[in-house]
Amino acid sequence: MIPTETEKLLKNAADVAKRTFIDPSEEAVLEIFKELCAERDRMAWATEGRESATVH
Repeated sequence: MIPTETEKLLKNAADVAKRTFIDPSEEAVLEIFKELCAERDRMAWATEGRESATVH
């Protein structure tokens, strides 16, 4: 089974949390996941030529 983009981001979040914290909580992983999602969205906007757009 091929992982979805969401699954990849969640795994990346867990990896970051494990590298950053000794025993990361689920909440810590979810906060990192949210930031990775936001970062992905910002990058998508930038690649669409919307560098100067404001995201609310």
